[in-house]
Amino acid sequence: MKVQSYKSGSKTFYSCRFWYYKNGRKKSKYKSGFERKKDAETWGIDTKRKLEGLSAGADEILLEDFLEMWIKSKKKKLSPSSYRGYKNNIKHINEYLGNTPLIKIRTIDIQHMIDSLRDGGLKYNAVKYIYRNLHTAMNYAVKTEMLDKNPCKGVEIAKDDEKFQASIYDAENLRKLIFALREQEHYLYIPVLLASFRGLRRGECLGLRWSDIDFKKGVAYIRKQYIVEEGEKHFRKVKTDDSERVIDMTGFVAEELKLYKEKMKKAGNIQEFVCEKDGKLPDPSHISRALKNFQKANNLPLCRFHDLRHTFAVLQLEHGTDLDTLKRLLGHSKISITSDIYLHQNTTLIRTSSSKMDNIIDWPTKKENSKMSQ
Repeated sequence: MKVQSYKSGSKTFYSCRFWYYKNGRKKSKYKSGFERKKDAETWGIDTKRKLEGLSAGADEILLEDFLEMWIKSKKKKLSPSSYRGYKNNIKHINEYLGNTPLIKIRTIDIQHMIDSLRDGGLKYNAVKYIYRNLHTAMNYAVKTEMLDKNPCKGVEIAKDDEKFQASIYDAENLRKLIFALREQEHYLYIPVLLASFRGLRRGECLGLRWSDIDFKKGVAYIRKQYIVEEGEKHFRKVKTDDSERVIDMTGFVAEELKLYKEKMKKAGNIQEFVCEKDGKLPDPSHISRALKNFQKANNLPLCRFHDLRHTFAVLQLEHGTDLDTLKRLLGHSKISITSDIYLHQNTTLIRTSSSKMDNIIDWPTKKENSKMSQ
């Protein structure tokens, strides 16, 4: 929208021109003779909204009020952790733009917010999720005819100078960890086994019930996860529909679980969940701390519990598992997620691929090369 002043005699007037889309065609509207700049702007906004059929009152609603309305519409569809994450992201947005009318927010305003968040020390991924939430909310505003277009489009987020690197175990260190836990009969043995040899998330390890395992068929059904948020325990469906999957339950892992179940039975412990400790499920954060303490005590490289799942994925790729199969094993919704996480800068895979290319040609041996140089 363009508002300009002009002189008529000794008085100053204002004109307003704006462009709008109707039935896919770009049109313009112009009016002059306004005595105040604000009147010209109000006419432009109101007329544009009427012509495009946008919701009335959108020019009065503040962004913070709109975001509150939007998050309420999402609440039933979100897990408690996701809802808490959305609320935290909205808090960041409101600090910069909350008091701005929804209709007046421009791409440059959002870009300034994003840049300020990055300059303030927030990591790329954290800012990316804040931006995604705002982008989704603005799409909702367009869908409900409160905006004619999403002002988030075109915003760029500066990348981190140093990317986060997961601590991946190689096969030898994984063997040391597994057998040290087994030898010491540590309660972490079973969840670590499930994470590193079957790729389960921490919550999936804790949510696995004995009734989910069919040893006769040699499969386990990953359906539930167990998490603790703000002191409240939640036992619910896994992260996404793709996370609900069937995994292999044969070989060494199956035999170890059978032995463990028999041992618990002889001790009189009738467990519902595979990873129970002293008759109840441990807090997920306790498992992570216990793993770190065990690694330190046994002179093993430190890694997060979730890094065991990364270890599973990388070792699978290094032993020839294709990306589509790995996507299914991990319960990812998109193959691009699997690719982005596990193919980027994996030197072993890069070297293997290069070696295969080098072996296409029967290169001369060192002895033959020395003869040629003489």
